[in-house]
Amino acid sequence: MLSPDDRSLVTTLLTPPCGMLLDAAIATTYTLDPVALLTMPLHLAWLASGEDKRLLGDGIRLFEALRRVGEKLTVYADRGRIQAPEQAHPLYCLLESMIVEVRAPRGGAFHPKIWALRFVTPDAEPTVCIRLAILSRNLTADRSWDLSLLLEGAPGGSYIATNREIGELVRDLPSFAVGPVPKARADEAARLGDEIRRTHWELPAGWDKIRFHVLGRKRHAWSLPESKHLAVVSPFVTDAALAALCKTSKTPVALVSRSPELAALAPATRALFDRCLVLEEAAESEDGEDSTRHDTLGLHAKALVLRSSWDTRLFVGSANATSAAMLNSMNIEVLAELVGKSSKVGCVEELLGSNGFGGVLTDFDPATTVPPENHAQIEAEAALDAARCALVDAALLVHCDPHAEDWRLSLRTAAGVEFGGVEVHAWPLSLQGAQAVAASGLEKGLDVDLGVTATSDVTGLTGFVLRRDGVETRFALNLPLEDPPSDRDGALVRRIVHSQAGFLRYLLLLLGDAEGGEREPPEEVKKGRSSTASGGMGPTLLEEMVRAFAHDRARLADVKRIVERLQAGEAGNDVVPPEFLEVWRIFLQAMEVAA
Repeated sequence: MLSPDDRSLVTTLLTPPCGMLLDAAIATTYTLDPVALLTMPLHLAWLASGEDKRLLGDGIRLFEALRRVGEKLTVYADRGRIQAPEQAHPLYCLLESMIVEVRAPRGGAFHPKIWALRFVTPDAEPTVCIRLAILSRNLTADRSWDLSLLLEGAPGGSYIATNREIGELVRDLPSFAVGPVPKARADEAARLGDEIRRTHWELPAGWDKIRFHVLGRKRHAWSLPESKHLAVVSPFVTDAALAALCKTSKTPVALVSRSPELAALAPATRALFDRCLVLEEAAESEDGEDSTRHDTLGLHAKALVLRSSWDTRLFVGSANATSAAMLNSMNIEVLAELVGKSSKVGCVEELLGSNGFGGVLTDFDPATTVPPENHAQIEAEAALDAARCALVDAALLVHCDPHAEDWRLSLRTAAGVEFGGVEVHAWPLSLQGAQAVAASGLEKGLDVDLGVTATSDVTGLTGFVLRRDGVETRFALNLPLEDPPSDRDGALVRRIVHSQAGFLRYLLLLLGDAEGGEREPPEEVKKGRSSTASGGMGPTLLEEMVRAFAHDRARLADVKRIVERLQAGEAGNDVVPPEFLEVWRIFLQAMEVAA
């Protein structure tokens, strides 16, 4: 049970079943890394897997992946928990419509980590497959130890009682948003939520039943069923939550957590468990690698394992064994409960055995001490958190003013924002973090000039860095744009497709699907020449256009859209070969006749 040898990648859950296509996807996360989010459309569009990071530097493929997937994928993230990368990326602005910042309705953290995906067959009457992933990891590049449960099924005609809570959560996600949610995305959440409630899941081998629990939507605390044995796996713990969990079990067998968390517990709380365990040092640092090379290492998995009578119950999901998650009903959390016969799926003892999770665990040293409190740092961190909350709660927006051929961006607020002595800087994520400007004017309700940017760099994704007494925190907000340039998308296309070779390569990508991105541009184009015999595009592209006209004219509609956007700017005159336009006019005429 929970063997560390059973590995999976987040991108695995995005790969469509054989013969099916992605129709819609919804993800929820507490923290969100924009760079990690960029890789998701890449995988959904190209099944890139381990090549995702390399392809982040391929602007043409990345732009097309975002265009194909952007309207199908919505990510709901806790407000103020978007990470602010140091490095800029020209396509961050295309993430704006995909990210919906939300708040937990009872004032805690929006903490669930789920993916709900709808796949369909390309038929007139499509077959539908719903995939649901219950995770313990956020949508970030962390390298921590996490758990995942992947389920698939087909929606039926009747609601299934055990699916009600998770289906209603997906349906209601738009109601948690801090701003308006486009109707299409709200309708998609309603459809997916309804289908989830009607889906019969294919369970992992040995397990007989599944039920979903959504914490934080009701006032009463969530509780475990009574058990004979109990094991708790949680990176963050509190005395009160652990005491409540232990009251449900005759024998709390084990507590698995991080050393600093266990050291901070009262000795009486640790004594409730037969054993307190932590990850071995090699497992914490990925077999001894330098931990500074990674974002986050160590334990991040959350699980509760119970044995009662002949059954084993496994709870996996986002909830830590903390008061905020399990007692105060403040955080929104999701747990999936699997039930199976202990003889088939194992029990608590096997979880801690050498063939289970126990193979990477070691006993906690009770002599471990908690570092003395640095009161100055604690005070500074509290001030930073208060300033973050003030910015999160403020009615901020980014105003756009024309400035010659570019745009001047200004950060605006409806009322003064109290920073409490914290130094605040801000910048558009499309620019380098080093270009951040002081945002102290927000305290007086004044506009903050974020600088002049190109049309393609205009974005509402705004980074903030807060500093006080040598302590720093960084985050980003997805702010609404006021008076944005009407041709921002066109300017972005012209920036990405900036040469004739790039233009022809993009057309190959549109017409030839994933393979097109790997083809070389025609040799005459790379050498700055063109062939009037094939319209300056080589025989390969001409063949693809003819094939698309015969079998899939929607691809030619994509070509038409790109050509029009490129020609809308002066740069398009140099990017689109004149010889191509001669041939393209023939295709346009043929498409009109065939319509």
